[in-house]
Amino acid sequence: MTTNAFRTSYLGLIRLQKLAKARHELELSRLNAKQAAIQEENKALFRMQEDRFAVDTTAFVPVHIIMKRLEANKSLQAQLSEQMVEAKRNLLKTSRTLDTLDSRLHDLAKAISRAEVADETDEYMGHLLGRPAI
Repeated sequence: MTTNAFRTSYLGLIRLQKLAKARHELELSRLNAKQAAIQEENKALFRMQEDRFAVDTTAFVPVHIIMKRLEANKSLQAQLSEQMVEAKRNLLKTSRTLDTLDSRLHDLAKAISRAEVADETDEYMGHLLGRPAI
């Protein structure tokens, strides 16, 4: 493979990794939003439960329904936590791969630059010695 083909391959892989990273970031933000919504719902459920003991209000939601929903939210939060750990792991893996590809592309660019300088030096030395370029 030529150096230009390597460069094109790295650029394509970097583009794909950036898309994968964006997808993982979106997934993580979706899970965070879902977690926040469940926390807000839990706060509202606890307020409903506390309102049952207030003197001036009448309870319109039975306690067993509130408790069932709180238990369902607890199990859902546990599942979300596991999914968030997995999403963070995937995001970290993708970020590391992207950093590695960027580093390799940078190293390739330096190698190409060194090769060009070496070719120019050989050509210059050939002109000084009166020989045609190799």
